[in-house]
Amino acid sequence: MADNKMTTVCFTAMDTWFFRETRPHDATGASELNSLFPPPMRTLLGAVRSFIGESIKIDWQAYSQGDGTAHSIDGLDFKAAVGDSENLGELSVRGVFINKNKQRLYPVPFYLMHKEDELIRLQIGNTVECDLGDVRLPELPEGKKGFKNMEQSWIDSQGMQALLKGKQLPDKKQIYSQKQLVTPEARLGIARNNETRSVIEGQLYQTRHIRLADDVKIELNLQGLDEKLAEKLKQNDIVRLGGEGRMASLSVSQMLEKMPFIKTNTAPLTKIILHFISPAYFDGEMFPAEFVKKTVGEQTVWQGTLEGIELAIEAAVIGKVHREGGWDMQKHQPRSVKSYIPAGSAWFCTVLDNSLTSAEVVQALHEKCIGQEQQWGRGQILIGQWIDKQGDTNDSK
Repeated sequence: MADNKMTTVCFTAMDTWFFRETRPHDATGASELNSLFPPPMRTLLGAVRSFIGESIKIDWQAYSQGDGTAHSIDGLDFKAAVGDSENLGELSVRGVFINKNKQRLYPVPFYLMHKEDELIRLQIGNTVECDLGDVRLPELPEGKKGFKNMEQSWIDSQGMQALLKGKQLPDKKQIYSQKQLVTPEARLGIARNNETRSVIEGQLYQTRHIRLADDVKIELNLQGLDEKLAEKLKQNDIVRLGGEGRMASLSVSQMLEKMPFIKTNTAPLTKIILHFISPAYFDGEMFPAEFVKKTVGEQTVWQGTLEGIELAIEAAVIGKVHREGGWDMQKHQPRSVKSYIPAGSAWFCTVLDNSLTSAEVVQALHEKCIGQEQQWGRGQILIGQWIDKQGDTNDSK
């Protein structure tokens, strides 16, 4: 029987880790391959599934052929309980989260810019004619120059909550760059002939591993994990993780950390920002297929419905595409590479039903996953207020 409680699985690095980027080793300019950070969802979940399977002595050959009951607990169908590389069965996942010094971090929204110690938010300007139509584009506030984006940066819960409120800015001390979380370490590898135990001439490769800071861990939230299998995760054992099977310590917690949120009331909330805290997949498109491009007045918007809330997307701040592939251990072949909207992206939306209260809007959308692969935690969003200088701000205190 599945347990609907959320279980937090925590990975602590015992050595360097390597999660290979999607470029092949022989690609032009790929003299050195970098490691993805944070680790891909499928890689972490595969390690959890492998650990549980080994602990109950699953026959992996039978498992790959569809027999989940070959070795199980009290007849439990292991495959139905934890799924495989294509389907999670009764499981659902949220994450991947970075935990630094016992506090969870979130991707910095791409609308937050910095110059030295000064932070500003991009504003949504007037309509501009471009290849997308007559759209509102993000722009720097008047008089501000030289500001840069904050890609590969994370923010703590208090800082994220300040951003969700719409008016406030976080403290720079609440933001962490990737350099504060991991240190890159170069590695040089060789191809070896196992029969002759000699090096194959000319076949060298370079990779760049990551070493996590001492107070940094990686977390996943699992829901629907059978209680018998959840008990196996409490052994606090060592697992092999990522490229080269580097070591990680695995532990679990039933303490679910509360995510940042905005206070709500019975007043309408018509202007919101959808903050993506995990990569989203819309089949290679910018918005879900059900969002239709329309011209409202003299402005181009994308109109559709999420979780019963009808929205018009007026503007978006989207980072560089996030690409994931990986290795399918069950089929012994590479996975197809997919392009995701990166975490940190934000949509600036108008709620089209003015009768909805802020409490109703937030309850319907906050922490939900949108788009495809929702079971894998893709497209999880946090709802914030959009203080639109051209429209109704509807401040919820």
